[in-house]
Amino acid sequence: MTATNAGGGTPPVAELLCAFANTYDVDAGEDDPEKLPDAPALTAWLRARELLQEPVSASEADLALARDLRTGIRQAMNQHHDGDLAAPLPNLDRVAARLPLRVAFEGTIPHLVPAATGVGGALARILVAVATAQADGSWIRLKLCAAQDCLWAFYDTSKNRSRQWCSMGICGNRRKTRAYRARQRSASRRPGGPVRTTRPGSGSREE
Repeated sequence: MTATNAGGGTPPVAELLCAFANTYDVDAGEDDPEKLPDAPALTAWLRARELLQEPVSASEADLALARDLRTGIRQAMNQHHDGDLAAPLPNLDRVAARLPLRVAFEGTIPHLVPAATGVGGALARILVAVATAQADGSWIRLKLCAAQDCLWAFYDTSKNRSRQWCSMGICGNRRKTRAYRARQRSASRRPGGPVRTTRPGSGSREE
């Protein structure tokens, strides 16, 4: 489902990373989950997010790199459900090696900036956002919805980082309803389980 991130306390870098991850939208009602279908779409997205300001356009190679970066970030977000920051993500590491960063200084304050310009530099700014999110503690709170027909990236605002779904009222309840129905079906097949006294669909009740 296309849900918004919770609350006004979501750090800007977390909002950026969720927005990038959600350019692949696995919504059950969507015909095509790909929101970056071509290089012009990538150029437009980067400009809308003020990541690309030079008068250049993305190439097909840039598009492939952006999608690889997005896949790696989504894999990391999915891993965050287990609170696991240590398990390797070789694909993300390989993509990051193609988007070099450097340390720059504002006065005596160091910060990361892209080592390149153009579209490569714009994509590298997404990696800067990852590093910033790790530094401010928001990186591990970025997750994918546990509903397999959703997988929307969201920022977990719960105190103990235990949130599983982008929306408890929609995806969470839907998951719980499915589990409840599965338990009911299992119970009805067991000896001594509930017995239907009328046909399904005619106001059946169980005894």
